[in-house]
Amino acid sequence: MAITVDTEPSVAGAFADPARYKPLLHEPVWGAVNGRSEALGFVVDTLLAHGLTASFFVETVHLSCFPEDAMGGYVRWLREKGQDIQLHLHPVWSRFEGARYASVNDRCRELPEDRLVELIAAGSERIEKWCGRPPLCLRTGNFSVSTSVYRAMRRAGLKLGSNVCLAVAPPKEAALRFSGGVHRVAGVTELAVTCFRDRGPVGRGRYRPLQVSACSFDELRDLLISVNRAGGTVAVVVTHPFEFVKWSGPDFSRLRANTVVQRRFAQLCHFLTQAADRFEVVPMGRIAEAGIEPEEAVSLHGRALSSTLRAVENFVNDRFPPLTWMG
Repeated sequence: MAITVDTEPSVAGAFADPARYKPLLHEPVWGAVNGRSEALGFVVDTLLAHGLTASFFVETVHLSCFPEDAMGGYVRWLREKGQDIQLHLHPVWSRFEGARYASVNDRCRELPEDRLVELIAAGSERIEKWCGRPPLCLRTGNFSVSTSVYRAMRRAGLKLGSNVCLAVAPPKEAALRFSGGVHRVAGVTELAVTCFRDRGPVGRGRYRPLQVSACSFDELRDLLISVNRAGGTVAVVVTHPFEFVKWSGPDFSRLRANTVVQRRFAQLCHFLTQAADRFEVVPMGRIAEAGIEPEEAVSLHGRALSSTLRAVENFVNDRFPPLTWMG
């Protein structure tokens, strides 16, 4: 299985009210609270404590808005910690340089193929500069994908994508609507984010991703066990550094730790370590280098009780502040 972490800045209200807000990078990525990183730092500390390596999909189009060392410093730090670095693209950032094809909707699938090749090539060059090796994998922003995205990836030399998350953004092309598994598309391998059918009171019957903020630990554990028992060999979990913090308003004020999500991630890492005979956590870069055979997605369904408990926990966590602010 793979743990994937989309690592990106936030527009933070700058499009809606540019006179009042500006894009932010350190707050959603590092998430410093009382001198401690409750976002990226927490994630990496937890991984290292359990001997695990994740794949960090790092956004690069934002370099039109931030100094390259802002994200570059975090990438170099991640490499020093032995983590896997791959490419993430949100073309909406090119709005800050007046690019012709920039759009508010931020959809890679709507870009001309040649333009997407340019963005992939520029991002790959930047990541190679930061960490000494080019990426082999891509995740498009907002999971915006089409066959043309895979053609652009192949032209740019990328081997593997994790661009499909059926729960978040079902592709327009029915042939790309994967709920998980491993697939070949236009000469590129796709490892879709693992999704399951929810049975709880919120989103009943709809797909939900294996995402730390979207699932309880019990759900994550039980669904991974279901994949294993069904003979599946691949599961992809997704998260972001900003999921591990809470804040108020577009400017990330009153930043504090999201202890619920942090606890879930720590429990997940502990479980994977204890069940290492059944689950091997493998970075995307290694999978791309070694190759992997196609595999159909395992049909997964949540449990009503677990879904209900998670819905209540998420509701309380999202709407009620802690008793004291930590910043």
